[in-house]
Formats: sequence, C-alpha cells, structure tokens
Amino acid sequence: MVATTREYIRGVGRGGEAGKPALIVSSILKLAGIALDTAVVAVLSVATAAFDQRAAYHLCRQWAWLNLTLFGVRVRVRRLAPLDPLSPYIFMSNHRSQTDILAVVDALEEFQLRWVAKKELTRIPLFGWALRHTGHIIIDRSDRQQSIASLRAAENQMLEGISVVIFPEGTRSAPGQDLLPFKKGGFMLALETEFPIVPLVIRGSREILPPGSWQIAGGEIEVIVGAPIAVRGLEREELMRRVERFMREHLGAKAGAERPTAAEAG
Repeated sequence: MVATTREYIRGVGRGGEAGKPALIVSSILKLAGIALDTAVVAVLSVATAAFDQRAAYHLCRQWAWLNLTLFGVRVRVRRLAPLDPLSPYIFMSNHRSQTDILAVVDALEEFQLRWVAKKELTRIPLFGWALRHTGHIIIDRSDRQQSIASLRAAENQMLEGISVVIFPEGTRSAPGQDLLPFKKGGFMLALETEFPIVPLVIRGSREILPPGSWQIAGGEIEVIVGAPIAVRGLEREELMRRVERFMREHLGAKAGAERPTAAEAG
C-alpha cells in the first residue's frame, strides 16, 4: 500500500528531556535564529522573485530545511501513491501547528508550491511581505470579489504547472479538536480547474509547537501523502467528504454524532 517511505533526521531529540528551564532557553535561541533566517530569506526571495518566481521558491525550500534543523525535527514522509512533480495538484492538509508549513515544503520537495494564505498572515513583518511578492495566493475572507480573484490567480499558477497547498480548515485546530469545518474555496477551485486533489495528513506537529505556544520541542513530524482524487463528475460535498474521510482515517479521529462533519458544516 505504501509507495515510498523516506525519513530526514534533523537535529536531536525533544528539548523538554533536559527540563523546562533548558527548554525555555533553547526555545528563545531557536526563535532568534528563525527570526534572523526568515528576514534574510524574505529579502532574498522577493529580490529573486522579481526575475524568477521558481528560483525564489528554491529559497523557500532552503528556509524550511534550515528551520526544521533549528527546531530539531525529523520529517517522515509516507506516500500512498506515486505523484508526477511536473503535474499540478491541489494539496489539502489538516492544520495543527505553525510547523505544518515547514513539514509540507520538505515533504513535497520536488514540487513547485504556492500557498493559499489568509490575508492576516501578510501582517507578519517580512514574512507577510514575502508572501505577497513571491507568487503565493492571498485570500481576504471578508471580500468575496477579492477571494474569487485570488482563486483565479491560483488557477493561472496551476496552468503553468505549479501546485497549490490549502489548509481547508482555514486555521489551526486547537488541542483536543480533530478537524474544523472545511472552507469551500479550495474545493470550488478543484471543480473549476478539474485538477486533482491530493489529501495530506500531518501528525506530530502540535507536540512540537502547539497553537499559542512559543516553546519548541524537537521530535518527529509524519506527513502522509494520499492518492490523487479525480474531481470530474463529483459534487463539492462529495469531494469534501472524501478529503475529510482520508484525514480522519489517518489521524485516528472519529466523526462524532454530537456535531456535523466538516463537509456538512461547510
């Protein structure tokens, strides 16, 4: 069933093993290093993107690799079917931690990726500036016309052989939550373009950097890459159910009877 398995070893084990004071000091040093390399890569990426956005994305890959190294994180990738790096896909992943972006970039290293990102992320100094100027797709959820224009921009990127990455939950799920209700935009993009959806599941990232925390523990993140889902002939709700089913199966989560599924709530 598993087509390929590969593992990267990045750094050492969990920082918490040496005690909480050591974890705090280690986290401060890691955050300082991440802030510095993000600033440098942001400037270089924007300058490079003015001439070649594909080359700029190579810098993004190096940024992800460096930050995973600083985190002390291993990324294990499990692929359930072969993918063609020259064909565009719509990758859809669950979202539990800020480290998810790094893990996806690393797991899909042979792909040219552009992220569908919420407008709020552009307010992050330098990082947000780089997002805007390196070809990523910014969504303003309060402006329907802008959101539609952004999805058109994503379609244009895909016509050039570039894949896009979407967190259909729209934000990180909190500890104790499995999946949040899905937003519809990514599924509308898939139906309009007829490019296949590839579901992803990220496991272990919340333990490394939980939402709202700044203390960074090393460890392992597993990225499970599913088989492409052909979208032609499917309704949006059926697409949402298939992606959700894959995520729940590989997260070990169960659809509770006390609340609607993500597809039903969307």
